[in-house]
Parts: sequence; C-alpha cells; structure tokens
Amino acid sequence: MSDFSQPKRGTHLALAYLHGGEVIYQPGETLQSRMLADFELFYMIEGRLNYIQNGTLYDVQPGGIILGRPGFHERYCWEADVSIRHAYFHFGIDTYPAEWPSPAEWPVMRSASSPVCASLFLHILQHIYEHNDWPTVRPEPRHCRLVEALIDTFMEDHGVEAISFERDRPEPVRRALMRMRHQIEENARQSLTLAEVTGRAHVSEKHLCRLFADSVGFSPMQTYLLMRLHIACPLLVRSSFNISEIAARCGFENPLYFSRQFAKVYGCPPSVYRERIRSGKPIPKKNLLPADMIPRRCW
Repeated sequence: MSDFSQPKRGTHLALAYLHGGEVIYQPGETLQSRMLADFELFYMIEGRLNYIQNGTLYDVQPGGIILGRPGFHERYCWEADVSIRHAYFHFGIDTYPAEWPSPAEWPVMRSASSPVCASLFLHILQHIYEHNDWPTVRPEPRHCRLVEALIDTFMEDHGVEAISFERDRPEPVRRALMRMRHQIEENARQSLTLAEVTGRAHVSEKHLCRLFADSVGFSPMQTYLLMRLHIACPLLVRSSFNISEIAARCGFENPLYFSRQFAKVYGCPPSVYRERIRSGKPIPKKNLLPADMIPRRCW
C-alpha cells in the first residue's frame, strides 16, 4: 500500500464514499487482473471461485468474504460451466478506529462468514440502493458505523457459515421470486403467467397471493411488474437505448404501457427520469424493492 494514501487512525470509521451492488457472471465470462485502487468488501452468494491476490490463492465458496484494499493485484477465476453471484461494495477510508490493526494487517478472506456479516452486508446494500449520490458524497456517520460493524465482525473469526443471502420468506414465496428473477435475467421478453409462478411455488394461486400480501406487500404479478420496471432504471441511466428498446428489454411489448406503469411507480415518465438523473437531480423513488428481489442481469 506504499503507493496509496494511508487512512489515519481515529475514534470511528469515517468513509469518503461508498458504492456497490450485486451481480451475476455467466459461465464462460472472465475478469481481467487489476490493481485495486480502494477498499472493497466482496461477498460470495452462489458459485465458487479462486481469488488470486499478489500471488496468493484463496478458494472462495458461498458465504466467503474478501476484504480487498488499495494496492492489491488481484484476479478472479472460476470454472467455465458455473455461474457466479456475488455482492460487493467499494469505499474510501478517511479514518479507522484506533484499536484496529493497520489495514496492511487486516485479514484478506474468511472462508465462512458469520450470519451477522451477511445481514449487515444486505442492510448496507439496501442503503446504497437508496443513495445514488454516495459515489461523490460522504455517507452519514450512522452509515459509516454500519460498515465499521461489518469490518469489525469480519476481523473476528466466527467460523459460522451463512447459509443464505436471501431474506427469511415463506418457502413458496422464495421459490416464486426465484422463478421471476430467472425469467427476467434469462429472457424478460418472454411472458410469465401467474399459473407458471404458482406451479414453481407448489401452492394454489389463492394461497400464493395471500403469502405474497403478507411477506412482500404486493400480489405475485404486481411484484413481477415492479421487478421488470426496476431493471429499467439502470438502463435509462447507463445506456443509450431509446425508451422503446428499454421497454422491450424489460418485457413490455407496448412502450406507452411501459411509460404509464413506470410513471405510476417512480412519479415521472422514463424520459424525465433519465433527464433528471443525468443532470444530477435526485429522483424520489416509490415502491422500492428489497435487495433480495432485485434482478441482477438486465441486458
């Protein structure tokens, strides 16, 4: 870390910025080696990979956490026929607690993280999704304390593997959400019916609707609509696709119907949403989905 600025010791963890998300890499996709320019926490959800850091090999399985830091030469390698799903966030450190060891002495990986780490990771991601300005604006002290608690827990060797990164939902709801995510991530243009979702959940339509109302707050098909609308947001902000193409990629044959539904949820048409975000204006978000319901692959 000699080529990078060193954070200073202080009373608590103070972050300069914070941003991240959750992604899926399909079988056969690769990542080039890189030098990490800041701090990164990586949580393996599904799949298995070899993490190579400055020549040292780490076997990362579900539940494993990596704590990268500036100056790390790193590479991620996985089998050609296996999909990888992981969560991550990058952050800059101004100060860190005086009782912690120097960052150079922090552990690189925990092969089996504690359930507390998984819960904190999910909780922090939910805050990240709600704060689009964190890449350039400092997080509040209360958010810094969440990251501090996660790192502090990570540095303790609990040896308890987190079984799942999903929320504690009824099994039929969990199976239904998995079916919806799979449809969106593989082929959002193809229609999905309530009967197909119910068949995957192995319960009656009436019972599934009741479970969704209690657990999610929406009906199954309302939830599916919100999931498809959600993937339009990064496409509007980060792509040059026109509204009709984005509507199609989100599974809407009619762009006008897509625009009306988007406006109902986000309070403005997709064209206005795109213009405001790109001009740096905050957009009030309604009906935000929790992180375990958000599709991760949208093109």
